[in-house]
Amino acid sequence: MINVLLNYYNFDGEWARPYLQNIVTDKRVLIIPLAFRESQAWDNASWQSVYGKHGEKYDNILKPFLEYGYAESDINWLNCYDDKDHAKQIQNASLLFFTGGMPEKAIRRMEELGITDAVRDFNGVVMGASAGAMLQLELYHITPDEDYESYEICRGLGMVRGFDLEVHYLATDLQNECTDRAVKQLGLPVYQMRHEGGLVVQNGTITVMGQVNKVGGIK
Repeated sequence: MINVLLNYYNFDGEWARPYLQNIVTDKRVLIIPLAFRESQAWDNASWQSVYGKHGEKYDNILKPFLEYGYAESDINWLNCYDDKDHAKQIQNASLLFFTGGMPEKAIRRMEELGITDAVRDFNGVVMGASAGAMLQLELYHITPDEDYESYEICRGLGMVRGFDLEVHYLATDLQNECTDRAVKQLGLPVYQMRHEGGLVVQNGTITVMGQVNKVGGIK
């Protein structure tokens, strides 16, 4: 498994392309948008308005794949409100992409759909932006924002271990405080990822892409 941890859907940028051009290659892509807020999608129609063709987020998520030479027909989407065999969708894919939002909601929906084991057992490329990156971790911290009132430690899927993330890093006092708190509480390094920043994890080796700071651990 190769894990790619991002902030946003901008991995077609020159800061990432040299690292990903030999990773983002296979045409069997499955987009997994499960981290949405209940106010965004609550049935198939509302889900389509966000993630379906011509939906609010469709073009932004699709665009980087097109820049890597994919056709729109190469990209499949997991819709938690349809009646497809979602586990089979995962098994038939070679690249999974988890979208942003709220990581604990995505993890809960995976459990409800009965696909958690299929995701954990997946042996291809797993990519994720923001919440889609955080949920891949064994443990991650929450920095308060418009969705979260307080700092907390949460459990992810454990697909990658040994570090934590501060996503959407802007060097605010709050982000630095939460980073330091997580380093002490978890005993792990925290990678602070700016907008054009991300990580590739392969066979236990971490490769930094773009603008990323490492706090804690061995420099």
